[in-house]
Amino acid sequence: MSYENSKELYLGFDLSTQQLKIIVTDDNLNHLNTYNVEFDSEFKKYGISKGVLTDESTGEILSPVNMWLDSINYVFDAMKKDGFPFEKVRGISGSAQQHGSVFWSNKANDLLGELDSSKDLSSQLDDAFTYKMSPNWQDHSTGKEIKEFEELVGGADNLAKITGSRAHYRFTGLQIRKLATRKNPKLYKETSRISLVSSFVASVLLGNITNIEEADACGMNLYDLNTNSHDDELLALSAGVGKIDKVSEDEKIKGIEELKSKLGDIKPITYKSDGLISSYFKNKYGFKDCKIYSFTGDNLATIISLPLNPNDILVSLGTSTTVLLITKNYNPSSQYHLFKHPTLPDHYMGMICYCNGSLAREKIRDAVNEKYGIEDKSWDKFNEILDKAKFDKKLGIYFPLGEIVPNASAQFKRSILEGNELKDVEQWDVENDVGSIVESQTLSCRLRTGPMISGSNKESTPTENSQHLHQIYDDLHEKFGDLYTDGKPQNFDSLTSRPNNIFYVGGASNNHSIIKKMGSILGANNKNYKVEIPNACALGGAYKASWGYFCEQKSDFVNFNQYLNDKFDFNDLDHFDVDDEWESYFEGAGMLAKMEQELKHD
Repeated sequence: MSYENSKELYLGFDLSTQQLKIIVTDDNLNHLNTYNVEFDSEFKKYGISKGVLTDESTGEILSPVNMWLDSINYVFDAMKKDGFPFEKVRGISGSAQQHGSVFWSNKANDLLGELDSSKDLSSQLDDAFTYKMSPNWQDHSTGKEIKEFEELVGGADNLAKITGSRAHYRFTGLQIRKLATRKNPKLYKETSRISLVSSFVASVLLGNITNIEEADACGMNLYDLNTNSHDDELLALSAGVGKIDKVSEDEKIKGIEELKSKLGDIKPITYKSDGLISSYFKNKYGFKDCKIYSFTGDNLATIISLPLNPNDILVSLGTSTTVLLITKNYNPSSQYHLFKHPTLPDHYMGMICYCNGSLAREKIRDAVNEKYGIEDKSWDKFNEILDKAKFDKKLGIYFPLGEIVPNASAQFKRSILEGNELKDVEQWDVENDVGSIVESQTLSCRLRTGPMISGSNKESTPTENSQHLHQIYDDLHEKFGDLYTDGKPQNFDSLTSRPNNIFYVGGASNNHSIIKKMGSILGANNKNYKVEIPNACALGGAYKASWGYFCEQKSDFVNFNQYLNDKFDFNDLDHFDVDDEWESYFEGAGMLAKMEQELKHD
């Protein structure tokens, strides 16, 4: 790769569970190169498997922090060997696995500031950490803390109203409480600062501990998105001085202030850099005037790898299904996540995670192929049936695995709407399952994104179309009564809001029959796109660095999406047309809402 024609370069990091990846872009956002290291291949000395250490007896899943330091040296060394022009790099940003935490000792800042460029990072920073491990997002050892956090505020929905999410095993506040109260209270006391993995990487590059970025801070169950500050009662619980800990008021106040000091101030969403890269990296690799911009979480970096605007949706169709959307509405639920947007002030990223995605569809594909004597894993017959499928008041719910959204045990449920009555059916022809599974999975996305984009794209005065929609809504209400999703009422706005653009990514997005059917049900107002975003997290980081540097040169805030749109050619994206069946699926939405209320729970 030749960089001769590039005046400015930007690096985007992605520190994931199993590898560190660094992407190189130029000032026109062109992706020039990628460097990476696979942890299992190069760092066997840490005893890891798939990048982590697992203790099945406790549910703990941990990553060695020194391994991450080694990975930074490893990739930069590879770039240096490749003749990479570090002196041209103007900015670095990136992402890391969300929710993980790094526990610094009181020696950390001194050690970070005195690094010897002739040595590697891990050998010099071993004493910089009180805890040599970082809880991984897969960790599930905090069941006790989940109950304590939700009981403190009166339930999962109330916690979501405050922090954007209900309590989850992996969330940082719960992990801190586990450490402070039952795993190692002494170690917690000795900890000087606590970083998220994202701010840890930025701190290493800067040579001093930097603040946690606001968007990533939303994944802690500690940050109040309504007040843009930490919640004192949640901090007290995390620090082990909450109501259930039966401590004095003075101990509580002291414990809150202590944890606030450990976490540091939260860095508001901004284009401004955290500072210049440290002398260690200048001397060792040849960086010059390179600025470090705040790192964020991996999902948050994904949404800035495209110029997504308010009410745009990104649907990731992997083994599981993840829906990301941009919204100005703060409409939280215990069944999905809301985070601050990492580059657009006063915007949020909504995230819905489903366990049952491709796996459930593949089971029906296999049943179809068995019936028709097709031996391989071909989707041809499935797609042939799906292309002809029309909604006929039959709907199924297919959960071969226990589902996250809605929270339900593994089960299958099939129903038919006869008149105004919903009747369960034990079995029907497998051909009915083909259309039904794609419909029910898509309608679930539609019902849950509706409240987050509620009120969008509506006329301020009544129109013929709005009157038409009101009639549909009234007919739906007459047939099904009040509709609820995850215990929250649906209303006219939530049921009739349509997304702006929809972007489909992931393995199953290569199946055009599936995404065309999904597009026909979700009803984008503008376009449906099939996009390939290799290394989206790292790419989003590089874009963030490039944008930050551009704004700083102008000494003015430039809208991130405007910046991307000025440089990003939408003609490169593959958009496709769909049959607009959005209106014909209102009954299906009503059926699904009612069927979900009858699901079995563990």
